[in-house]
Amino acid sequence: MSGIPKIDRARRNALKAASLVLGVFLAAGALNRRASAAPGGNNGNSKGKGNNGNVNNGNGYGKNGNNGQAGSCFARGTQILTGEGYRPIETLAAGDQVAVRFEGLAPIKTMVSHTLRCVSGKWDGNPHNRPILVRRGALGENLPAADLCLTALHAVYLDGFLMRVGDLVNGTSIVFAAADDQDTLDFFNVELDRHDILDAQGAFCESLYRAETERCAPFLGFDGGRSQLRSRLRSVASLVVDRRQPIDIIRDELEERGLDLARAA
Repeated sequence: MSGIPKIDRARRNALKAASLVLGVFLAAGALNRRASAAPGGNNGNSKGKGNNGNVNNGNGYGKNGNNGQAGSCFARGTQILTGEGYRPIETLAAGDQVAVRFEGLAPIKTMVSHTLRCVSGKWDGNPHNRPILVRRGALGENLPAADLCLTALHAVYLDGFLMRVGDLVNGTSIVFAAADDQDTLDFFNVELDRHDILDAQGAFCESLYRAETERCAPFLGFDGGRSQLRSRLRSVASLVVDRRQPIDIIRDELEERGLDLARAA
């Protein structure tokens, strides 16, 4: 890689790191103000919540990275490859055969679904599991082949790893889906006997994952703001010495791809 792309990558990640630090300070200030305003204020000390102020092991994603019914799902209309070609996910049922990466074809064990509602212009529910829009070509050439909407906790399969799509939001090709034009959004997912990778409009995405099952591929993920900040700093330092981890490299490459797609639009 020539010098200019490396400098651009370092600059972009430095700005992202600064934004993360600012966000931490603003969040801490808001917590302190709420604590002070509460009856018998507790001088900002919130015991029993962990050092990030939440009860989910500090990672913001829930105990298992999946919160059951409202966990990792595809939006209505998502085209899933089956033994009979692509079909809208909402038309699938238990017993139907879907194409999967490791088993070839696998029968659906169960279909799960939930509905997300828009309240005052915002999606109701877990703020860490908001709908994400993956634009056409965001994950690779023609991957996905059409815009794909899925929840933030849903993992996509890239370079042999599973990664939550929420960890890959870049503001260009992978963005939070706005709640402006619709009151509800229906989501569905496919549960198989074994966790596997589905073809969703050409993109590779996991089937329903439950904590008691074995993942079909290694999982990479950020564990809260500190983990994201360390990742950004590794990418900044790569201008001098590249010690980025796979999660950093994949994230950086998708961000660069997103910028290229935006410039070409």
